[in-house]
Amino acid sequence: MSYVKPGTEGSIVVAPRYENFIGGKWVPPVDGRYFENPSPVDGKTFCEVPRSTAADITAADIDLALIPPADRPRVRGP
Repeated sequence: MSYVKPGTEGSIVVAPRYENFIGGKWVPPVDGRYFENPSPVDGKTFCEVPRSTAADITAADIDLALIPPADRPRVRGP
């Protein structure tokens, strides 16, 4: 498989920043923090994605009981 560098001809269109999709709309993470998403081609950041926390889960009204116990620490954070 070959990759095309983001932002060059033949690459997919990528927004510079993504938000959480909650309740049918895009909203920023509650804490306002983002992860940098590196390109597999050159390792440079090509977009940012939400660094969501338990506060975002609460805002989304997601029932933690529906999340497998092994995955809950990742949702709740440290």
